[in-house]
Amino acid sequence: MFDKLPHCLVIGAGGVGVITAYSLFIAGKCIVSIIARSDYDIVKTKGYNINSCDYGNLEGWKPHHCYKSVEAAAMSGEFFDYIIVTTKNIPDGPTPVSRIIEPVIESNLKLCRTSASYRNKVCNIVLIQNGIYIENEIIELLETMNTSSAKVSLISGVQLIASTKVGSANIIHKNTDHLTLGAFDPNDKTAVAYSKKFIEMYKNEGKNYVELDTDAKYTRWKKLLYNATINTTTALTSLDFSRCVQFGPETTEFGIVKPAMQEVIAIAKSEGVIIDEKLIDFFYDITLNLVYKPSMCVDVQKGQLMELEVILGNPIRVAAKNEVKVPHLNIIYNLLLIIQGKIKESRGLLVFDEKTARVVKK
Repeated sequence: MFDKLPHCLVIGAGGVGVITAYSLFIAGKCIVSIIARSDYDIVKTKGYNINSCDYGNLEGWKPHHCYKSVEAAAMSGEFFDYIIVTTKNIPDGPTPVSRIIEPVIESNLKLCRTSASYRNKVCNIVLIQNGIYIENEIIELLETMNTSSAKVSLISGVQLIASTKVGSANIIHKNTDHLTLGAFDPNDKTAVAYSKKFIEMYKNEGKNYVELDTDAKYTRWKKLLYNATINTTTALTSLDFSRCVQFGPETTEFGIVKPAMQEVIAIAKSEGVIIDEKLIDFFYDITLNLVYKPSMCVDVQKGQLMELEVILGNPIRVAAKNEVKVPHLNIIYNLLLIIQGKIKESRGLLVFDEKTARVVKK
């Protein structure tokens, strides 16, 4: 099935993306390229500095290839067997994921149409991102493209990693990388086969932990127990979760987080996904003593847009469709909508007219 080393393109050179790229690189079973964007000049000349709990202190690491943009990768003439997306998933932002990755998907499909040597290639899109139903946006994109000459598979990646970009080309990685990977559609045999191949490329014994996901829908709802409640609470307070609990022990646990987790379980059940309630205490307890600011908290503090819609908006819309009451999630979501609006205003993505006290541009 594979006549040469697969070529992996990582889109999203933040904390998750760089460790993902390095894990593939050090295993030595594929060619690794990365979209570095703002860090491009530094990475090309000096490489990445990585402080990793899995791999130690690394200075000046460089992937096999580095591109300044997705468009540059698309124009390189390379076929990318795996397009690995580790960017933030922000459909309400200026560049949704489908728009980001469209050029490189199109370049892959063009090679399949025009060159006999690429005719039997599979274009695998790996979404290592938070949220539920994030694949729908990509499916809609593919429906507008000519995919008759190639097979395209969609692969889900759910990662627990605690890795953060703390400066230009500077990564701190605090928790052992645990990646669960599998087909969004468990009946897609091609996606299942290429998920297994990716796992073999990604695995570094004694360093990271990677397993096949046979039920990506369940896995994504399960992780939402953490993201929709603990991650969002830290974003609202701009505190790590340990401080949230210590500063408001009764309120945080029984007034916000655990009731919100119950609501996530109820929405999942309405979609045919059964989550064991024991996982409420599991996620709460493992986070309680980890002095770490989750991704949404970091985004707020950096003035960056949050993954609000895929983490909270989508499940709340599912709840409305299935008539599930979610008062705690609704409060968290609506408060974060205000903060997201504040960030959008600061970044010029909307304009608030103080004379009319109205938003005049979106």
